[in-house]
Amino acid sequence: MDIEKNNCKICKSKNLKSYVHTAKCTTCGVLLYYPYPDDDKTLLRKGKNKKWDNQKSDQEAVLIHYSRSSKNNHSLFTHAISYLIDSDERYNPIKILDFGGGGGQFGLICKSIYPMSEVFLTDINDNLLLDHNRSINTQIKQKDFEKSSIIFDYIFLNDVFEHVSDPKDTISLLAKKLKRGGKIFIDTPRQFWLYPFTRIFFKKSIYKKLLFGTVSKNHLQIWTKNSFKMCIDNSILDLKKYDELSEYTMPPKYYTENMGITNPILILLSHIFYTFSRFIAKNKILAVLEKK
Repeated sequence: MDIEKNNCKICKSKNLKSYVHTAKCTTCGVLLYYPYPDDDKTLLRKGKNKKWDNQKSDQEAVLIHYSRSSKNNHSLFTHAISYLIDSDERYNPIKILDFGGGGGQFGLICKSIYPMSEVFLTDINDNLLLDHNRSINTQIKQKDFEKSSIIFDYIFLNDVFEHVSDPKDTISLLAKKLKRGGKIFIDTPRQFWLYPFTRIFFKKSIYKKLLFGTVSKNHLQIWTKNSFKMCIDNSILDLKKYDELSEYTMPPKYYTENMGITNPILILLSHIFYTFSRFIAKNKILAVLEKK
């Protein structure tokens, strides 16, 4: 990752304000995990991460994760597919890439809606693809992805863009993998009013918990509209759709546990917030990029 350690990785500005394990860029607005990790293991095209060596434990971890998220994923993936792909493609032999696809659940849903499609999957951890999903997904090994000659009609990044260590480089790489007129779908977290509100009024308590629950070596950046658009600005890609909405992949308990919230009143307030969030909080960006 060719990024100055003291500069914003998105806009190159030096206007970073650090707090605990994060930095906020006052130029583009992105919230970053900071200082940047030295090992650079989070960008898919980089080398193998040694912690993912045990295939059995990897598959067990995916199944545990799916036991909590798969129901939500099903509706979210269905919406993502309809958001990107026109229904007229239903009987066409289109090529779809699930970038950072993990266990391969997306492929199951995609094939059920577009039975003539061929779904490819790649991930930083080759072991995550579940055995029972291998017949649905054509896996491209992580080490082979960059040099692969396969060109796709559609590429999906379902809750992936926040994980990559160099988002601009990732977009440039994926643009090369698209046919002309091909499209990329991105679904990724954004900052909403809770971030500045808690930073101003509860900086040493709730805001700190919010940061520990949403920014980590796994979630390397949380976007604003401005920072996201600056990142995907590319001469061969056009931003065709952009929406902000409320969307969650996990039940509320998952998020309170991640933030280390144990106070029963805060837990109750968190559950109420979760229940009504679609009316009061837009925590996600949905976008479509098209290759010129």
